[in-house]
Amino acid sequence: MSESYFQNNRICRMLGVKHPIIGAPMFLVSYPDLVTAVSGAGGIGCFPSANYRTIEALDAGIQEIRSRTTHPIGVNIILREDHNPRWRSQFETALKNKVELIIFSLGVKRDVVREARAAGSKVFFDVTTLKHARLAAASGVDAVIAVAQGAGGHAGSITPFTLIQQIKAAVEVPVIAAGAISNGAQMAAALCLGADAVYVGTRLIATPEAQASEDYKRMILDASPEDIIYSEKVSGIPANWLKDSFSRWEKTQAEGGDDGDEMKRWRDIWSAGQGVAQIDAIEPAGEIIRKMAADCAETLRRLSGDLVDAAGAAK
Repeated sequence: MSESYFQNNRICRMLGVKHPIIGAPMFLVSYPDLVTAVSGAGGIGCFPSANYRTIEALDAGIQEIRSRTTHPIGVNIILREDHNPRWRSQFETALKNKVELIIFSLGVKRDVVREARAAGSKVFFDVTTLKHARLAAASGVDAVIAVAQGAGGHAGSITPFTLIQQIKAAVEVPVIAAGAISNGAQMAAALCLGADAVYVGTRLIATPEAQASEDYKRMILDASPEDIIYSEKVSGIPANWLKDSFSRWEKTQAEGGDDGDEMKRWRDIWSAGQGVAQIDAIEPAGEIIRKMAADCAETLRRLSGDLVDAAGAAK
């Protein structure tokens, strides 16, 4: 049912997928099991290049994914030099392996966009403001990801009710909605706002395929929106974190812990978005994607029918 509903969707046609659902690339969470499950269910599974400590490991990781699925996949690469000095080698590795989708974060480089598109990859950019969306669109990207208030990880501070429509009115490229999308009704709401697809992260942490600790997954299930804290203290860029893990790290810092291990903050502070409110069970990633797409299609059909009925009653 949902497959035929989305057959004319711009992102589905662009990426060759059944559902306009992108599995957000999550640090230390999105590995081959999760990527292949999302792609196999009709979305597009993505992972961050930062999950692999060396270029050799990244290359092997992509090849493992390729050995397990023929469906399109995506990789996220941070362009900001001080956060990711190896971005160029990561980018070249992605192109060598013909990764279908490259998602860039924290920077816009026109020459890189041209190079990726010339190699046959589609290019998306994460943005949190209208200004950055315009810069990204001007660089020639295929789509922008509007990371709104409430999204897990690095996120903006503008409500999706404003950000999606603001960007949609200003750029001609497709817009993907990110932020607190955990079910089909929320996906439908994003599409009604004008989004061409959705970016789903936090919901996919609570899955068997996610390479997150059981404590992390349990904290997702137990959390409410009030348990999400928005802070730049971890990376220097505002992001959303599970408050209990953030407070635990702050306490360790205050007590003189961490022993200078800068990576500990990335390992021990867990990201999540306000979509935790709708997450109450650990479920297979593929089932989540299929159900989200089906529920979204059914919601949009129902709303369309309600509008037709209302129009008829008004005559």
